Amino acid sequence: MGDGTDSAAKLLDPYPLTPGERAALMQMHVRAVQCRQIIMAHIDQSASWQLPYLQQYVQRSDQVFDKLSTGELPVGLANKLSIESDRKLQLDLASGRIVDSGGHIEGIRTDQAQRERNADAVLEQSNQIAASQTAPRMPTTYCSWLGDTLNCASLR
Repeated sequence: MGDGTDSAAKLLDPYPLTPGERAALMQMHVRAVQCRQIIMAHIDQSASWQLPYLQQYVQRSDQVFDKLSTGELPVGLANKLSIESDRKLQLDLASGRIVDSGGHIEGIRTDQAQRERNADAVLEQSNQIAASQTAPRMPTTYCSWLGDTLNCASLR
């Protein structure tokens, strides 16, 4: 969440959501959809060039949400996919113009850039931990982005 509590463990969790976690995710998703609607309705007033990137981001986020909420994705993989999707949005927005002498890119807040650097560190830590562990005995799900479409397969 970028609040300083992120850890590699959140990216290595091999289990699906518990019923309580699923209920909390559903509640949060309803609020997120409301916020998206407000943002999308007003984006053309300030930075209409961002709209296609935000729409693609929403599409990717909804796919991760759908698979996580139905139990198709383990929590750790959903977290990694969310970070990848966030990163793609940041790269897309980086095509914006530079707005100051410090190299700040329009559309990317400084605090968001710091959260992205923190996420990179957590991803690297989780990759190192995963590489040092033996293979899990649980079914393994593999996912990748094909454009803005999430493709997943499970080995059982």
